[in-house]
Amino acid sequence: MDDLDRLILHTLQADGRTPFTQIAKQAGVSETTVRTRYQSLVEKGIIHTVGIVDPHALGFQAPAIVAISVEPGAADQVARAIAALPEVSYLVMTLGSFDLIVEVFCRDLPHLADLITHQIHKLPGVRSTETLMIARSYKLAYRWSPTLE
Repeated sequence: MDDLDRLILHTLQADGRTPFTQIAKQAGVSETTVRTRYQSLVEKGIIHTVGIVDPHALGFQAPAIVAISVEPGAADQVARAIAALPEVSYLVMTLGSFDLIVEVFCRDLPHLADLITHQIHKLPGVRSTETLMIARSYKLAYRWSPTLE
């Protein structure tokens, strides 16, 4: 990663539709150079270009964070099953009081209750869950990147 790669990342995170010509002009290089670097970043899995959907704008009114404790050795198996659930937007393994942390978006409270009690709790290896309802989001960012310094 050099300064040009970081500039490409930073610029596209601010506006994913920024033309390569604009980035090239800012960097003082050709559009072909920016296009080639971008393609390399994609191939290396460093950058993924996607459209972000706001679940709240679509009427999903029961977002939650679910902390899950699993049986020893079952984290990967449980994580694979949870990752397949359409309500899941974020899933990580943690080293602490809980083994997995999951962000889910559900239509309403009955949908969330069904997801927790009839799907997640019934997965082999799940010991317990703790659900934290998201009342307000203060920051949702996909703009993390290495510094330009």
